[in-house]
Parts: sequence; structure tokens; C-alpha cells
Amino acid sequence: MAAAGGAEHLRVLTWNVHGCVGRDRVFDPHRIADVLHMAQPDIAALQEIDARHAKSLALDPFTFFADRFGWASVAARTLVTDDGHYGHILMSRWPIESLGDEDLSLPRSEPRKAIFGAIEAPFGRLTVVAAHLGLLWLDRRKQLARLKARLDALGGGPTLVLGDFNDYFRRGAADRAFCPPLTPAPALPTFPSRLPLLPLDRIWYDARLKLDSVGTLPEAGRLSDHLPVLASFSGRATV
Repeated sequence: MAAAGGAEHLRVLTWNVHGCVGRDRVFDPHRIADVLHMAQPDIAALQEIDARHAKSLALDPFTFFADRFGWASVAARTLVTDDGHYGHILMSRWPIESLGDEDLSLPRSEPRKAIFGAIEAPFGRLTVVAAHLGLLWLDRRKQLARLKARLDALGGGPTLVLGDFNDYFRRGAADRAFCPPLTPAPALPTFPSRLPLLPLDRIWYDARLKLDSVGTLPEAGRLSDHLPVLASFSGRATV
């Protein structure tokens, strides 16, 4: 643990990788990994991980990225089929304790889950929630209510929430659910990657973290239909 009073820095990335299939319709997790290597996040959430494309490369995209970088990871498999799984992952260069999925599935809609994890960051224990919400407005309202209830039950401690929230508005339902106590990073257009218009991919953070910078990575736009969001924070270390 870092000494009290020191400052530590944190880089956080969220990206809907579209099954690792680019705009050229090529499935290539290695290209996604190259972006992660360039961005150097400490914590990364990737949505739309799809093992159904991966048989030809004999790899499991749910473990490929963590294995390549030596990171800890937690996966949420929302669809489990005979030909492969589908879902999203949360990864960290530091140890992650899984706090269990939160089932956000609703009748007659695609199954959804949120990942809750506790990461042992240099400045202390950090609760991180990675989510991929539904396409329907009424579904998202119910999913956000479940997330808020779970966050409230966890109590205090620095918290990050990130992922693809499919919320078209910069001050939409997700902001109303999380703020306060969390603070939104600026809502940047991330979808569609060819001509980004909608801020679907978001990060919210605890007031005990200071947002130093946030931006998208336009050079990754050909690799997915979403742009990645990369944010840098500083935090006050604790004993």
C-alpha cells in the first residue's frame, strides 16, 4: 500500500469491441490487443466479447487479453451456447476480487449482466462496476435501478462505473441514476465509430478520484463500431 498523503495515477479504458470484428468484417483479437498495449490502461472493460467467432484461431477471447498482458480478469457470460459464449469482461493489472454478477436480464430482451469487482489499486481498494445495458429505454431504466440499489448496498469506498450504457443523451437516465454520489466523466461521442455521434460508452467516478483527462481513441475506429474511451485519474493514497 502506498504511503498516506501520496498521489497515485490510474488509467481506465472502456470499449465495446463488437466481437473483435472490425469495420472490414475481419475477426482479429490481436488488433484489439495492440490498442490496449498502446493505451496502457490499468483497468479495462471490454463489451461484446464473442467466442463464437474464435474457433478458427483456437483461442478464447474471454481469457485471451488477460493472458497476453498478465492481467487479472472477471467475465460475465450473458449468452452460453454450444458454439461459444458471449458477454463482457473486466480486467486489471492489479488483483481483482469478484463481488458477483448482477443479473440485469428482463423478459423478452437479450440477457444482460453487470460485473462487480474489488480491485486492489496502489491507493487502496476500488470497487469497479462494468456493465452493458439494453437497447430499450424501459429496460435501461429497470437495469439502472438494479445497479443503483446494488451500489447503495455496497456502502462507501472509491467507486468506478464504466461500460456501454446505450444511453443516447449526455445527461440521460444513467447520469440521474449514478449522480450523486458519482461524477460523470464528459460524455464523448463514441458510436458509430465511422462518424461518432452518440455517447454510448461512459465512465462515472468517485469524488475521491480526480479526473485528469479523458478522450476517445479515433485510430481504433476501424476495429469496432464503437470508439474506446480512455480516462486518467489521480487519487489520494491511504494507509
